[in-house]
Amino acid sequence: MIKLIIKDIKEFNKSIDAIGVLINEGLFTIDKEKMYLRATDPSQISLVDFIMPKDAFEQFVADLSKEKDDKFTFGININNLLQILSHSSADDKLLIEITEGKSSLTIELIGKSKRTFNIPLIDVSDQEQPLPKIQFDVTVQITPEQLLGGIKDASLFSSHITLRTESDKFILETQSSKGKFKQEIDGGSKEVVISGKAAKAMYPLDYLQNMIKNAKSTITLKLKDDMPLELNYTIGNAAIRYFLAPRVDSE
Repeated sequence: MIKLIIKDIKEFNKSIDAIGVLINEGLFTIDKEKMYLRATDPSQISLVDFIMPKDAFEQFVADLSKEKDDKFTFGININNLLQILSHSSADDKLLIEITEGKSSLTIELIGKSKRTFNIPLIDVSDQEQPLPKIQFDVTVQITPEQLLGGIKDASLFSSHITLRTESDKFILETQSSKGKFKQEIDGGSKEVVISGKAAKAMYPLDYLQNMIKNAKSTITLKLKDDMPLELNYTIGNAAIRYFLAPRVDSE
């Protein structure tokens, strides 16, 4: 049996939405220490790696005595879960329960009343997704407001954005027949910290926008010339990490 109680339902909702921006169906795994998920989007150009440790839950009960490798996996429709979470109130507690032999997941929103929902468990391919092994050249720590602002400006002219660093500056730029955009942010400020040497790569704007829309904490970007981007941040005690393939050709 699995029984999880989450007090901060707002942060949990953001964590699940950070997964749902890339995939519609997800395979979650629970072991003795955490709940986690790793999956690629249908286009295979991005990967999400989600970890929510045991201490992020108000109650974490996982009877894994009958499970292979002391792990329990379950597949659900992410959109269905998000629709239920959107009906929660700020002071609700969230209970998630899976009983042995049952083909559904029970969700309870506990506040001024107790509301119970059941959604079916689904078969999701259980393929181990290895993380890219990249020796990154540059690490950039930036506020979500700065990064999202630059991405929104760049979207006026193109569907892709170039991220690069040089001379202790983090630069966002794009160009197309519509025009050009360039934003330079000095490193060493309160909003941006840069470490490492120069790097440059181009990425799809829509993926980046979706990846950072739930970020409220500092975002860490890891870059290498024309290589996948690593992007990570935290939501409460949960950790969100993405990898995004570059576009190698220029516009």
